Amino acid sequence: MIARVVINSPLPQFDRLFDYLIPVSLLNTVVAGVRVKVPFGRSKSNLDGFVVQVVEESSFDGRLSEIAELVSAAAILDSGIFDLVRAVADRQAATASDVLRLAIPDRSVAVEKKWLEKNEVKSHSQLSNRGFSNQGLREAEIVDPVTLADGPAWVSKVVDAASRQLAIGRSTIVVVPDFRDQKAVLAAFSATEFAGLVIDYSSAIQKSKRYENFLNCFSNDVSIVVGSRAAIYAPVRSLGLVVLWDDGDPSHNEPTSPYSHSREVSLIRQKLTNCDLLFLGHSRSTELQRLVALNFVSDVTVPFTLPKIANSDTDLRVDSLAWNAIRQGLESGAVLVQVASRGNSSSAFCGQCDKRAECRFCNGPLWIDERNHVRCRWCNAVNVDHKCNSCSATRLKLAGAGATRTASEFGRAFPGIRVIEATGEEVHTSIDSGKLIVVATPGAEPRVSGGYAAVVLLDANRALNRDSLRATEDAVRQWSNAIALGGRSSRNVLVGVPGALATKFSLWSQADIAAQELASRIELRFPPAIRLASVGANKELIQEVAVEIGAGFEVLGPIPVIDNNVDKEWRVLIKYEYSDGQKLAETLKAISLKLSSGNQRFSSRSGRSVRPIRIKMDDVEVI
Repeated sequence: MIARVVINSPLPQFDRLFDYLIPVSLLNTVVAGVRVKVPFGRSKSNLDGFVVQVVEESSFDGRLSEIAELVSAAAILDSGIFDLVRAVADRQAATASDVLRLAIPDRSVAVEKKWLEKNEVKSHSQLSNRGFSNQGLREAEIVDPVTLADGPAWVSKVVDAASRQLAIGRSTIVVVPDFRDQKAVLAAFSATEFAGLVIDYSSAIQKSKRYENFLNCFSNDVSIVVGSRAAIYAPVRSLGLVVLWDDGDPSHNEPTSPYSHSREVSLIRQKLTNCDLLFLGHSRSTELQRLVALNFVSDVTVPFTLPKIANSDTDLRVDSLAWNAIRQGLESGAVLVQVASRGNSSSAFCGQCDKRAECRFCNGPLWIDERNHVRCRWCNAVNVDHKCNSCSATRLKLAGAGATRTASEFGRAFPGIRVIEATGEEVHTSIDSGKLIVVATPGAEPRVSGGYAAVVLLDANRALNRDSLRATEDAVRQWSNAIALGGRSSRNVLVGVPGALATKFSLWSQADIAAQELASRIELRFPPAIRLASVGANKELIQEVAVEIGAGFEVLGPIPVIDNNVDKEWRVLIKYEYSDGQKLAETLKAISLKLSSGNQRFSSRSGRSVRPIRIKMDDVEVI
């Protein structure tokens, strides 16, 4: 018998299945899905891998090596999950090993031994989707933006959808951006009668516990998995539904190879399993709006009571409309104030010549953090005894108040009222209701039981003026999620946004905003109207890459990527149609295989060896 093995290596030359003979002593234990060690070439040490298939014949004409060692009898690589891994790797021009790192958590030997003692080794046929006749619905819904006494309305939607799947014997995977959302969803499920079927798949838990929960997916006939990006690979049985919450959140982007997005992986899994797929959000990303416009995803939004939103076109950071909303909100409960950045000041200028203050290490822009330290936004260095490069003055003038300074100002303006600062540094997931003011940066807003009495959105123009293609889309999503933390009677104020966008947002015309944003991208041929890939390498290697890509694709560059005033990397950008994705991925993988051999490259930050050629099939950061 012959085992077809995927070797655990990120090198592109290992990205295929290799055939190995199964020794007589392991014939009864080597099955598809188990971990093994195998020899390879002239290497003195054996390589780790997974058995993907066991077959009787090999297409290889030469002499086959034998499997060196069976690491574990636990068959943890399900055939359906490997199909997903392979599909994601092919789409992203990555290796299967890159994706397996996301799909299978780090092993805990002690946990695995206990699991094997309690559970018989299951075959892959038992772990499949059992050929459901369901064709799989793909739906998108803009959810009621309100927080009720029992929690956010969107969480109730998730619980209801999962309970309907349980009623027909099917599992559900819930993918959310961060730990705050995970905590809210897990808390809601813990209060239900099927709490014992819920599996915590978050990255915040201990590695051994995460591996235990991964193995429990094999044990349960039906499960409800709740987690972040990696949860989409959970090997649940009888998958009936995948729920993806807030797909526009950047936390859904995988920061390392394969640089995938939860939305795209969920679409691939839905195609492979015919499960249902439900996108939920308070707003809508342009990527999802494109799928809705193509009728690939159905819009199933149901009418709900619109939030009360007032907007003002003013140059004042906190105008009378905002002050009155805060004052009236404090009469009945807590007030949320969303600001653009943390610290005392988002930027700093010379107090004498008004020139932008620059870092003495990398010439990056300076800002003032919550401890009143002068920091650089590029290299994060503390600039002690700063001097202006032009006039040598030491006095700084602050511009753009951050969360710390805003909280201090509100503390003086409302004596006797408690003020809480919530940022990535000052973490608050939930707070007790009462007469208080919460000043928070986007995404760090804590929840209050029953919702806030008022929500005030400051620095809105600063969010819209961010140097990014997604500035408007991200700003609307952040505002929408903040509004959704309010109660049914919450007073909401958007400060400093003029024109049609403010009107549409006040009327909660989220689909119209997304459609208009998509139309402008189509006109400019920017994502998601087309796809945009980037390939990074050193200056010499990127020239060869650009030549190898050849005709058939719109190639921009090479251009240098400046990091601390030094050319750390050169990059080419490739615009291409969705229908050309497979062709380009195959081309880039072939180029990487051809040109990477013998080249070395090291990270400027960690000093570790990195791939000579970095490929991102969908680069969300370059524009």
